Amino acid sequence: MTSRDTAVDLPSPTTPADIAALLRPNHPRLMVDDAALAGIAYRITSHDLTAELYDELLAHADALLAMPVSRYELPDGRTLLVVTREVQRRLYVLAMAYRLAEDERYAGRAAEEMAAVAAFPDWNPESFLSVAELLHAFAVGYDWLHEYLDDAQRQVVRDAIVTLGLEPAIAQHESGARWTTSSNNWNIVCNGGTIMAALAIGDEVPEVANEAMHHAIGSLPVALAEYGPDGGFPEGVTYWGYATRFLVPTMASLETAIGDDFGIAETSGLDRTVDFAIYMTGPAGQQFNYSDASISGHPGGTAAHWLAAHYGEPVHAWWAEQGAPRPSRPLPPLHLMWQGLIDAVPPDEADLPLDREFRAVSAFLSRSAWNRPTANFFGFKAGDNAASHGDLDLGTFVIDALGVRWATELGSESYALPGYWSAGPDGRRWTYYRKRPEGQNTLVINPDATPGQAVDAKGDLVATGSGPAASFAVADLSEAYAAQGVTSWRRGVALIDGRSRFVVQDEFTASAPVEAWWFMHTTAAVDVEANGRSAMLSLDGRQLRAALLDAPDGARFSVMDAVPLPTSPNPDGQTPNTGVSKLVVTGPQASQFRLSVLLEPLPSGVPGPEPAVTDLADWAVAPPADDV
Repeated sequence: MTSRDTAVDLPSPTTPADIAALLRPNHPRLMVDDAALAGIAYRITSHDLTAELYDELLAHADALLAMPVSRYELPDGRTLLVVTREVQRRLYVLAMAYRLAEDERYAGRAAEEMAAVAAFPDWNPESFLSVAELLHAFAVGYDWLHEYLDDAQRQVVRDAIVTLGLEPAIAQHESGARWTTSSNNWNIVCNGGTIMAALAIGDEVPEVANEAMHHAIGSLPVALAEYGPDGGFPEGVTYWGYATRFLVPTMASLETAIGDDFGIAETSGLDRTVDFAIYMTGPAGQQFNYSDASISGHPGGTAAHWLAAHYGEPVHAWWAEQGAPRPSRPLPPLHLMWQGLIDAVPPDEADLPLDREFRAVSAFLSRSAWNRPTANFFGFKAGDNAASHGDLDLGTFVIDALGVRWATELGSESYALPGYWSAGPDGRRWTYYRKRPEGQNTLVINPDATPGQAVDAKGDLVATGSGPAASFAVADLSEAYAAQGVTSWRRGVALIDGRSRFVVQDEFTASAPVEAWWFMHTTAAVDVEANGRSAMLSLDGRQLRAALLDAPDGARFSVMDAVPLPTSPNPDGQTPNTGVSKLVVTGPQASQFRLSVLLEPLPSGVPGPEPAVTDLADWAVAPPADDV
């Protein structure tokens, strides 16, 4: 699934006709040169983390020596990506181990790997990410092992780069393949792999390399614009990490190979984009995983090392160090290359604000502290239902407190499900629970078998506030249910009372009475009190109380399984949401209502007084029970 294709006439970078003529003649020249390798060697002797990473690199490389070469296979029946990513890992590890340890066993094993992959019948151009990632891998292998490879071996690798990679890339640009004009992660990954491979062999095949680079460098600004204006990324934090992980080596390689990145580093928001990953991560390390995102992991950590040094941002180096590889994590070479280039400073020492709005993404993140895993945290989004990898989730939120996640997002479904990437008004994507509004932490209006929220609806943050004791964000989400006669829907989320409690408030108007369902997914056990006006959530020995501060007469809490409603489609093959239930609020049909829910962590087991309820329009002046 791709995002809305960008029709904006973005200026292309000014590039000379013969980019290949600018190439520095020596190898290695992608991301590192001889001086950089000497710097890594010095840091291994002087920096404990770098020394640890070096030991892990050699352990990985030693394990690879006895492994058979990669084979051509499509494990999921669609793409070569599983194989591609293993080839990347092997070539990075083996080539860097050879460079640092000067052990030809590693270079020889890498050469065997490239020879095997060069003999593949194709690199799966039908799914061009496979081609792009192999171009990236072969660029690194060819460049870093250049002095070891003999003429015949270089010819094999170079021919594969041209015939299986660069020529197909050129053909895709000339035919107008969708990734060449779209603004999603494919554009960055595919163009990045193309550029790196052309830089690796450009002085030997300048005509092909120049043509490929001109296409790629001209296409990139469409996707780079997604980082603007403030570093957010519409596909969510997982695909931010994926795109940025391939963008940064491209930028670094342009810098080391020719000394010019043609303005990429000046992209609006790119200097602050590591903030997106930092703020999207809750105090206990879980992501705000809306859309096809993962709740766990450390996206973009490797890239953050380079970005931190390039832009002089010590807090970004802190983020990178939180994701330093361990034995189970791949690609330590990039951490070895860039770790330690700038001193790391944690967010609290860097005076990073507790709250952040990402305007283009229409998301707001807020917490009570940086340096406590038990801090309170919420992530809230308005967003764009048509964004690449998006769900029908305008208004969704997550909440962390006491070291656990109380309001959770379910994240992605299996990409192999039939029609998963069919996202139009009648798209099969919207038949799957995790992609529908009922699978989010938001309102569902008049549930039936249709998608629910409009698939092209957008929401906007219309007010935000941040102060020492409180924070809030208010979104206008009226487009989501306009087809159901909704004339206005605003939702606000706030941290109040010294940032100790949460409020989620909806204000809603429709042209006729509607059936409304309020959903919050949770892994906690839920006990609804007899009056239905409050509920106690228990998780890992901790408690959170939910209470209706303001609601229509007859509105009540209940608990449901995280499964489709009886009126919804329920295709086979969906991931069971084991261990997840839904806290639900329902009430009589109404054409106008206000629903205000207090969510209160109970570290001492004693709830506080109920805060006053005010209109969302007043929050900018005085958020509930506090003074921003």
